[in-house]
Amino acid sequence: VSSSNLLLPSCSALQRRPSSPLNNGVPSSMNHHGSAAAVSNVHNSNPRELQRSTINDDKQLSIRGGGDSIIPQTQRRKLVVLLVATALFNDMLQLTMLLPIIHTLISSPPPLGVTTNKEVALGIFFASKDICQMSFAPLAAILTSKTSANTALIVSTVGLGLATFVFAEATTFWQLLLARGAQGAASAAVMCGGMSLIAETHPQNIRGSAMGLAQTGLAFGLLCGPLIGGLLFQRLGRRRTFRLAAGIVLANAAAMVGLMGLAPPERTEQKEHGKNGKKSSLVASSKRLLVNHDIMAVTASTFIIHAVLGVIKPLSQVVLDTEFGMTMMKRSFVISIATVAYFITAPFSGWLSDRMSRPRLVALSLVLMSGSSAFFALRHLGIWAFYTCVALLGVALGVQKSSSTSLLADLVDKHELGEYSVVYALSDVADSLGLIIGPIVGLWLSQVFSHSVGVLAIGALCLLLAPVVLRIQ
Repeated sequence: VSSSNLLLPSCSALQRRPSSPLNNGVPSSMNHHGSAAAVSNVHNSNPRELQRSTINDDKQLSIRGGGDSIIPQTQRRKLVVLLVATALFNDMLQLTMLLPIIHTLISSPPPLGVTTNKEVALGIFFASKDICQMSFAPLAAILTSKTSANTALIVSTVGLGLATFVFAEATTFWQLLLARGAQGAASAAVMCGGMSLIAETHPQNIRGSAMGLAQTGLAFGLLCGPLIGGLLFQRLGRRRTFRLAAGIVLANAAAMVGLMGLAPPERTEQKEHGKNGKKSSLVASSKRLLVNHDIMAVTASTFIIHAVLGVIKPLSQVVLDTEFGMTMMKRSFVISIATVAYFITAPFSGWLSDRMSRPRLVALSLVLMSGSSAFFALRHLGIWAFYTCVALLGVALGVQKSSSTSLLADLVDKHELGEYSVVYALSDVADSLGLIIGPIVGLWLSQVFSHSVGVLAIGALCLLLAPVVLRIQ
């Protein structure tokens, strides 16, 4: 923190540290008139006023432009986590509210719906989000790098609100598709800006807990989205449902602006310089990331984890319907087991990553995901095996997301790779690519051989990658 942002220390603090900088940046040990006057004012002040003006340099910071108000740094960090968790909640809420609705919309009479190839149209609609999120992730990194993580988070939230409003007013299928793609693009910036903001404001020893708590917002949105979307759609209809949702998101963006203005996030000391002592450019930082074996191993774990998720998600609906004869309501309940497991595991895993090796946790998530695929293949033993498969999937996802996001920030600091935004954009690309390639490969294998072979083939890759991740120091 710059010396101009610190309040004047007490007499005892000045006596203990005679060379401490005052507000004007001049050491008190120098025989300077301004410095002497400051010290004189301190000795002539009321002791009670001195006690009120004394602050802990490690915990409390003055707010620039905030008058005499003081907010502890720990409270600022909690505020950052709350803002990011809320942004992730809104992001996932808007994306999952469509799940119980979109089939009805596509089945509507043209031009809003389609009359032929409804399954293809539905697949294109859902794939458009991941494709746009993957495509816009590098642009989100540039936005975050050229402005700030604060700006990227606010701009992406505004973009998400506008995309949701377009979805409310759409009159054709192509407009619905455009709005869905815009939501995916905004989602890339929410993830990149939010994770970068936490990495910038939290030191390594508490970064994992912050990442885990922020991820609970995403899990809560995933859990609530289908329920809220279905209830509001039945009562209000499509237009009013998504107008209301868009208004909430835009109000959240306005609240972000106000709160960040009141208590600007305080960055920790960052390693923005390369090995030559010069500030790293975005291009140079990106090149070093792509050739760093540790970064690529963690990114590969994100890809494989989401590839398994991508193939189990559609196959689970088929299996529960054809093999267990479950209704749609019961199938939704079974899938929600994974979401609840993710919601519970993410904060605990984040807390755990501050107390043990983060590479070991990422490797553990890979083992858990391979176990999930194994129980999917053992579903003939009974429905309990399928419940175990779904629960392990949620646990593995929670462990991987909390530990990998904090581990990536640690590796950026360790290897002096520059911008956090670039590594989170790379992780976002791996996330989306896994959700795209996983179903394609897994469903093809399932069609050629069996459902179990498709899942087991991708799950086996998790076991192969786990030893590679364990080598990360």
